[in-house]
Amino acid sequence: MTEIRPSPPKNQTDLALEWDQLAEERHRQISSGEDISFEHVVVPTIWQLLEGADPAVILDVGSGTGDFTSRLARIAGDVIAIEPSRASTALARTVCQDAQNVRFVESSLEEAVNAIEGRQVTAAVAMMTLMTVPDLRGVAKALAATLDAGAHFVATVTHPWFWPRYWGYEKEPWFHYETETFIEAPFVITKRRSNVRTTHIHRPLEQYVNVFANEGFRLDILVEPMPGPEVQALYAVPWEYPRFLGLGWKKVI
Repeated sequence: MTEIRPSPPKNQTDLALEWDQLAEERHRQISSGEDISFEHVVVPTIWQLLEGADPAVILDVGSGTGDFTSRLARIAGDVIAIEPSRASTALARTVCQDAQNVRFVESSLEEAVNAIEGRQVTAAVAMMTLMTVPDLRGVAKALAATLDAGAHFVATVTHPWFWPRYWGYEKEPWFHYETETFIEAPFVITKRRSNVRTTHIHRPLEQYVNVFANEGFRLDILVEPMPGPEVQALYAVPWEYPRFLGLGWKKVI
């Protein structure tokens, strides 16, 4: 399977450059409603996970082109949007130009901690971000340094069990479920194929849980969203199993 292949580990700069190339197309996919999974699966999952969180100051980790950031701004007192892709951040500033309560930081989360220092961040969101950060432990440590005890952290990721099956590489000789693996592939949504190649990092579920547990986060909720009949009808091929995973933590230490 030449289109989907393992990659040597990449750093945050490498990955940000990939998203620079995709930024305009990604914004168009989301703003047009063309990305069915974003609009009808991932966004509702994030709202579900955020129930009960204090929205006074929300940290948007991997804010991308700002399409969800603008929605967070409607429910939050303030939003701090962290995004290492320069092109994505530039677009996000335009998308959120009418939101006076959004502050953008063009940086990785690990590098942005000092810029956030002094703010009492009450919740954090990582929408489809954790499988694109090269250093998961570094992100967990940065969140632990930023969030006070009691703060919620919610995230969605590609499902570690079923994403490899969905894209057909689970039986490739280079893939082993228990091993962290950088994987490069064309960026594809249900209705559109991109020529831009991006990298995601496969990690087993236990790695997500244990890395954050070690930094003082308690996993309170885990959801495997499946579309209802009306949303299923929007897809050419019905879902057989969950494609995404939602995780909700609380900072307890």
